[in-house]
Amino acid sequence: MSIDPEIQAARLLQASQAPPGFDITRMDPAVARAGMNRLAMVFTDPGAVADRVETLTVPGPGGPLRVRLYHPAPGPAAGAILFVHGGGWFACDVDTHDPVMRRLALASGRAVIGFDYRLAPEHPFPAALDDTRAVWDWVLGLGMGVPALAGDSAGANLALALMLSQRDAGSTLPTTAALAYGCYAPGLDTGSQRRFGDGSYGLSTVRMHWYWRQYLGALADAPPVLAAPLGADMQGLPPCFIGIAECDVLADENRMMAERMRAAGVRVQTVTWPGATHGFLQMTAHAPLARAAVLDVARALTV
Repeated sequence: MSIDPEIQAARLLQASQAPPGFDITRMDPAVARAGMNRLAMVFTDPGAVADRVETLTVPGPGGPLRVRLYHPAPGPAAGAILFVHGGGWFACDVDTHDPVMRRLALASGRAVIGFDYRLAPEHPFPAALDDTRAVWDWVLGLGMGVPALAGDSAGANLALALMLSQRDAGSTLPTTAALAYGCYAPGLDTGSQRRFGDGSYGLSTVRMHWYWRQYLGALADAPPVLAAPLGADMQGLPPCFIGIAECDVLADENRMMAERMRAAGVRVQTVTWPGATHGFLQMTAHAPLARAAVLDVARALTV
């Protein structure tokens, strides 16, 4: 399968900005994270203009959390979407995912809320999930009604784990959820990993395993289902959209998740984005396919 030409051009642009020999697995985590975030900022999108953007601080279980609200138009929004960013539980923040959240607010007509959660390996599971739950509770108190939920990659993992924990606690679930190219279980050997996992398509199998080790820490040998939710009971979840990047090591993993949800009676919509690689939603300034994919997510969350 060939990569979408505009996505490939964006990937090459980003790669040209990386220092020689840049390898996060051999670096101090803070230095590696800062480098990853700088490279992600190559994808800033001047065309994504929200009406109003607010940056706030809310209490979290481990300290204050930065939260950003994107208002799509003057006046009250039609509802809210909580967006959980990806980055391998290791990197990224509301700045690196700013283009996605701005585009999502504009496409959906809803206020989009993003936030920074604590990152591994300094803060392994369940720190990021605990922060996600704290922000979810805060959003419920905003008076915008029950929000929808979205996440990409590691953020999709956290979004799904949040839904499972809310269901198990008998607490408020989102109206609907959109999960883009999520990572749901370590150690899998799938066809898409064998086909796309050598690194030439972006995220490699080796790098994904490394992310899992950072996130799970001491739990790596026996991860709980809220960390690796492919093995969880999916009954009782709200309708879910699962977006699959065709040229992604995680493509089959996402197909497996969709089938598990369907078998549990969850209403699931899947879309495979042709020629897309892992993380491409951040490329909205460079790739029409990324902008179209954000529209897919927005439609799924506003039906």
